[in-house]
Amino acid sequence: GVWIVVFDFFLCLLATFLLTIPALFLPVAGNRKYNQNKILMSVHFLTLSVLYSFFVFISGSPFFGVMIASFLFYIFSIVSCVKYKILKEPVYFSDVVSLGVLLKNPSFFVFSVPLIGWVVLAGLILCIPLSLWYYFTNLLDIRFCALGTIVIACFIGKKIPTYLDISAPDWERDVNRLGVLGMLAVYWMLWKKEPAPPPVLANKAKAGLDIVLVIQCESYADPSIFREAAAHTVGLPFLEKAKTRAYAQGALLVSGFGAYTMRTEYGVMFGRTEAELGFCRYDPFLTAQRDKTYALSYQMQAAGYQTVFMHPHSLEFYGRNQLMPIIGFDTVDNCSTVQHAPPPGEYMSDTVLAEAIINRLTTATTPLFLYAVTMENHAPWPGSPQEALQHYLRHLQSSDAMLGRLMTWLEEQDKSALLVFFGDHRPSIQGIAYQDSERSTPYVAVRFPEKEETALASALTPAELHHLIRSLSLSVV
Repeated sequence: GVWIVVFDFFLCLLATFLLTIPALFLPVAGNRKYNQNKILMSVHFLTLSVLYSFFVFISGSPFFGVMIASFLFYIFSIVSCVKYKILKEPVYFSDVVSLGVLLKNPSFFVFSVPLIGWVVLAGLILCIPLSLWYYFTNLLDIRFCALGTIVIACFIGKKIPTYLDISAPDWERDVNRLGVLGMLAVYWMLWKKEPAPPPVLANKAKAGLDIVLVIQCESYADPSIFREAAAHTVGLPFLEKAKTRAYAQGALLVSGFGAYTMRTEYGVMFGRTEAELGFCRYDPFLTAQRDKTYALSYQMQAAGYQTVFMHPHSLEFYGRNQLMPIIGFDTVDNCSTVQHAPPPGEYMSDTVLAEAIINRLTTATTPLFLYAVTMENHAPWPGSPQEALQHYLRHLQSSDAMLGRLMTWLEEQDKSALLVFFGDHRPSIQGIAYQDSERSTPYVAVRFPEKEETALASALTPAELHHLIRSLSLSVV
């Protein structure tokens, strides 16, 4: 009868809840306080209710719901632990939103997934449809129970941000109170409600320089960040040269470690702080189109600069192919016409990209703003940890040579120019120890023709670097 169906449904829901409790205590981050356990268990019950009920609804079987919901929750928790081990952050809602792009670019993450992970994934892909076929029923009563549970759990879940006073993101706090999946759901709800910022009022400005060249260099960092003695023998002579004559130089206070290029890129491009971004901070490119008036490219274009974006990789990543024209870039170039032959498994070298940039600078007939994002030093770095470090250092020296080549070319021109060069984040090389837990990367801002400038080291956020570039590049009419 109906009551037996209802009893089976809620008995299996309780089983799912109990089976998945151990996953809550996997080492993600922080130290959970005892008084947080009641909140954690309540939120866990709500999230598991939705997950379990969803699979019951599509299958008509509570046994299928227990099996798949529990299995997926453990997989999700383990993936979050792996991500935390590598990148020092758990899985966010933005990672799920961007999953499609990641799957189109497997080289970005395939190296970090152990063999057992691929075996489990293959088993999952095979088992879910087979299990659905085996357990599928046409029972309507069980589906009404599942649908009602989803509605009630979601209604209660919407009250969590108010009840816990979650007005600003703090994953280290909330992962302990909500669990990774609970935090993902709550942050996703709050992200959807994040209002668009008011548009920037257009100021009358004109191009103040002939060339504004911004280089966002992949994984560019000082070798001294590593504890390995071999890294300390590698110098970055052109970075040191740039520092001696820079208008500004120092540490760029990026928030990501080993990834999250788009956070640094957004900060430099749009000039909005993470506090201003709120729940959009984890992947600001997801909502960047509505912020277009804040973009350097948008303001540079309005001031009379020709605007060019260059990136030697698929522009579908982070949706750059759609975003960049909207935010004011006249030309968006994936460098597909540049002649180069990198070794298998490697990206276009930074020195080759430097020549492609110089070709564009040479042919410019109007003031030019060029923003380039390099790729050479992107993971993976093959071999043992020590071999991977050597690969990284070799590419790092190529990046430094790029900086030297661009400086030399600009010195030879009879043009006013600003060169800004910075690292997007530090590298995450498994098995290699770091000197500290800092995340900063170097930046330099050098003006041409050469001026007698010796800037003291000054730490800036990406947003502050945006405002520095803007102030040096635009002349108020």
